[in-house]
Amino acid sequence: MTRRLRLSLTAWRRLAQRVDGRRSRLTWSTKLAYCLGGVAHSSLFILQNASHADALRGSVPHPPVFVLGFWRSGTTLLHELFCCDPRFGFPSTYACLNPSHFLLSEAWAKRRDARQTSRPMDSMFYSWTAPQEDEFALLAVGAPSPYEALIVPSLMRQPKALLDLRQRTSPEQQRWVEALQSFLRQLTVQQRKAMVLKSPPHGFKLPLLLSLFPQARYVVIERNPYEVFASNLKLWPTLLDLYAVESWSAEEIERFVLEAYILHEAAISEGLSMARPGQVASIRYEELVADPIGQMERLYRDLKLANFDVAREPLTKHAHAVAGHTRNRFVLSSAQKARMESVWGSFLKAKHYGWPEGCLSLVQTAALLG
Repeated sequence: MTRRLRLSLTAWRRLAQRVDGRRSRLTWSTKLAYCLGGVAHSSLFILQNASHADALRGSVPHPPVFVLGFWRSGTTLLHELFCCDPRFGFPSTYACLNPSHFLLSEAWAKRRDARQTSRPMDSMFYSWTAPQEDEFALLAVGAPSPYEALIVPSLMRQPKALLDLRQRTSPEQQRWVEALQSFLRQLTVQQRKAMVLKSPPHGFKLPLLLSLFPQARYVVIERNPYEVFASNLKLWPTLLDLYAVESWSAEEIERFVLEAYILHEAAISEGLSMARPGQVASIRYEELVADPIGQMERLYRDLKLANFDVAREPLTKHAHAVAGHTRNRFVLSSAQKARMESVWGSFLKAKHYGWPEGCLSLVQTAALLG
């Protein structure tokens, strides 16, 4: 059965109009559930804003820290490490999936359900209280989002139109800006701290973010492209199996991932050319895993963030807690490996990445089993 994201009625109606009838597997029960849920979430959103109207009007968010990186590059680990610092706030999984009413209901929900579960793409544990991607909140309230493709995967056929906000109309761009600013104000009312925000889609918007948040700090994380590619080929089918209301193919996902990475690199490069010294820092996933405390201390220093010693103890505890996590071993066919190298070859060369030890081709796998 298709799972549903918690969309407002307006968000659902906009998205339903984009479903390709030739590929649709949208049932009447799913339509009805989205419509009824949409009415509820839209009503709660009005109630939430009305009940916190004075606080929201007076809310002045601190400049946030943005964690950027292509999907499966290590953004989750980096986000969690920043969020160990008690001086930072962050959007929880509950808030991101329930942006229409989290100010009204999150405290109650945390008391009611503190269980952890594992993520379907990599078995890492998360809970309602864990840091989460704010992109889910933006999607839910009706902002244009790459995650529209989780429900309508035919949108992946035009990656630039899906991923580059500048390809959208001016009203759509303004709706995205207002949705992000509104969510940031709500988080500030809730926590009264500077926020650490993380969403892979934000990397495609780095030039825009630099203009919207000139006092913010940005961290770009990258990972071996072979692992990124293989992991994305697992990530997207896993999510589409849960949420898509259209059919899709593995070939479409592969083409999307290959082109999306190029668009992401171009946006990051453009943003870096615009940034002031000390505004953007970079890190490799491999270096972060090998020395999380040392690398986090370096990032604090590069970005001129507050005294790292305050964060050292909680960071150390979290790093020890996740140190035993077993990373996935990814498999690429020889043909997939060749296609990836033909498209991303210049990035492999420029970044000095080679074939990783933990990534097997099907040829290697057959040899091991034989």
